[in-house]
Amino acid sequence: MSESIVASSTNTNKITWADLLWETAKSLEENGIDSYKVEAQWIIETASGFSREELLKNIRNEAPLLGAKHLNKILSRRLSGEPIQYALGSWSFRELDLLVDHRVLIPRPETETLVDVAHTMLSQFDRRLKKFVCDLGAGSGAIGLAIAQERNDVEVYLVEKSAEALKVASANLAGLGNHAVKVKVFHSCWFDELPRELRNSFHLIVSNPPYIADSESLPNEVANFEPHEALFAGEKGTEYIETILLASPKWLMESGGVVLEMAPDQTDSMAETARELGYSSIEISKDLSGKPRIMSCVWGK
Repeated sequence: MSESIVASSTNTNKITWADLLWETAKSLEENGIDSYKVEAQWIIETASGFSREELLKNIRNEAPLLGAKHLNKILSRRLSGEPIQYALGSWSFRELDLLVDHRVLIPRPETETLVDVAHTMLSQFDRRLKKFVCDLGAGSGAIGLAIAQERNDVEVYLVEKSAEALKVASANLAGLGNHAVKVKVFHSCWFDELPRELRNSFHLIVSNPPYIADSESLPNEVANFEPHEALFAGEKGTEYIETILLASPKWLMESGGVVLEMAPDQTDSMAETARELGYSSIEISKDLSGKPRIMSCVWGK
């Protein structure tokens, strides 16, 4: 596939983006990728630099050699089993186009529900006041950056212990434009390195922490490429959720809240843990596929 595209681009036969789209889809289908049509579209858009609308206008135009070579690299990575998000190098999350690679988890649709719940909780505070939000284990920065982009009344703290993941979050912050002034970045394992003056100041703490038990098996596409430290939590899978619930009261203002993503089979036990620790207004929200996924709770009565 790779050699034929480059060869065709250098001989007398014109090769168009339409030709490359067809060949890309064929290669993906032959390698057992069910979503071959949509993935071929994404690959062509990335390789060409065109938006979907621009590609439609230029689909019959000759593809330059550099564009064909870029396509080959993306396609080769995908055919090796690498997730399409990493092969493309970016992925959409709500209104954001985020840099993603092997240093961070791939932002997933179910996490978008967490942002919706965060907005609901933040809207319960006085709209005239600035709200302080802490995104723990921020990874690519998806959650915190989405909140910063979608609200004008927040100051967001991205907290991440992985120096490599923090580089990705910082790159995504740089692409946030004018909204970037609302965001600060901290290299810290949970709250450990945050300034003490931030204690009792957060209106909301959000996190999509590792919540997979060490004994649990994952699809090869996840297990072989995504960072294990961002996936696995320990023997139970709830260790980091419990850590956040235990530590958050020192950092929340009175009536501040916590919003956490977790596995559907963890929601009941973690809701009970939150209740035992003194949280109230505990709610479980379903993700886009209808599964219980997001727990929210308020500190104090």
